[in-house]
Formats: sequence, structure tokens, C-alpha cells
Amino acid sequence: MSDVKDQKKVPATKVDPKDYTLELPMIELGEAIKFVTDIHEKALETATIAVVAEKLDYAGASSTPFYRRLVAARLFHLLTPTGAALTPQALDYLKPTTAEAKGVALRNAIMGVPLYAELVQTHQGKRLNSEIIANGIVRKIIITQAGGNNCARVFIESLKFAEFLETDGTLKRLDAAPATEAPTAAPLTPDEKLAQSVGSGKVPKEFSDQEEHYLFLDKDKTRKATFNCPLFISKAEYDRICNWIEATWIVEEVAKKEST
Repeated sequence: MSDVKDQKKVPATKVDPKDYTLELPMIELGEAIKFVTDIHEKALETATIAVVAEKLDYAGASSTPFYRRLVAARLFHLLTPTGAALTPQALDYLKPTTAEAKGVALRNAIMGVPLYAELVQTHQGKRLNSEIIANGIVRKIIITQAGGNNCARVFIESLKFAEFLETDGTLKRLDAAPATEAPTAAPLTPDEKLAQSVGSGKVPKEFSDQEEHYLFLDKDKTRKATFNCPLFISKAEYDRICNWIEATWIVEEVAKKEST
């Protein structure tokens, strides 16, 4: 018999549902807009995630309130996949150049979340039932019923903020929602061009805490070191990195100046 036939099948690893997910926002669109507005007003677009959390008065970058806002802002395409740079879509909302720009940005934020777009297509023209929506979410992704209920609440609140709902709670039909055609924009400022170039990447299905940062080694900024590693590391991992740097890099002693 061949080796292939002799091999035993490895059972698939069962993933236990949790109360949260990275596939759907756990924070509503309005709160995500407030989050990126704070980042913009405090000029934190180029800061590290840890600094952003500190300046926005969160307990830390790993705190649940901060991290869920960060993930939601990225899922709504308001922040770039890494770092805290605002996307052109976020700038269209914060600094609209046409009367339609804000509405288009909100609509695209909703429809840019794949499962949101599917839910909108399914329920348009109907009064929303949070229980039915939650059940649909639980059947689509790995999440507990409590987590699904929360996702359904966030979905409905986000639709309200984006003005997708009629006064009686009926989801508007797509042809009644704002047009998706991007407005003709005025020339971008250098900061907006930078945000646009950084934001050209698509938001991944699952986020990583991997961050890339660099440090200039000299005052003329001609030499720099780049670090690409998880944002959160243990003390043991930190010590291992330090030992690796000491063993790998050639550290030259600064020559003492001769006395005159």
C-alpha cells in the first residue's frame, strides 16, 4: 500500500465561537467616525498605534474599547489596514468637496463590509428585525448568539447613521440610497495624497497586530532601521529580540577624541 493510504486523516480543529469577530464591526459607524475624527484633529495619522491609544485617553492599544474601534474603522475603510492613516473615504466625509461626498462616503463605508452588503441586499424594502439579522449572522460566521446579537445591533445603528432607514425602520431600496459614483474631487493636498497612496491597499479579511515602524539612526536622516513585528510582545520575546540584535548586528564603539 502507498504511504498516502497509510496516512491517517487529521481531524479538523474545532473552533469554539466567541462573543466577538474580526469579520464584522463591533462598534457602530457613528462611533467609528468619531474615532477617526479624533485621530485627525489631534494629528495622529503618522503616530504608532500605541501613541494613538495614549493620546486618545484609552487604557492602552490592547484595551477592548480602543481595539474594537480600530478594527471597526478599518472594516469601514476609514483607516488604512496598518497604522492610523485616514483613507480618502474618511477624508471625503471629514473634508467633503461636493454636497454629495459625505453621503457617498457613508454609503461606501456600509457597502464596503461584505456581509453588510449582503444583508442590505437581502433586507432592502423590509422593516429590520434584529433577531432575524442576528440569526443570519450566526449562521454565516463563527460567533456566539450573544455576539451575533451585538453585531446585529451595530449593523442597524450603522444603517441609521448612514441614513439607510426610513422613519418606520424600513431599509431603503438601493435605488433610493445615495449614488455610489465618486464625486469629482478638488486637487488633493499633500497630506491627502499621502493618505490616498497609503490607503490603496484593501482591508484584509482578518486583521493582524503586525506593525511596521522605522527609526532614523542619525540626525541627517540618511540611515534608518526598520522594525516589522507584532504590536504586542511579551517580556520574554522582547529579551529575545534584544539578544538577537546584539548577536546579529555589528556595534562599533565610538572612538574617543584625542586630547589636544
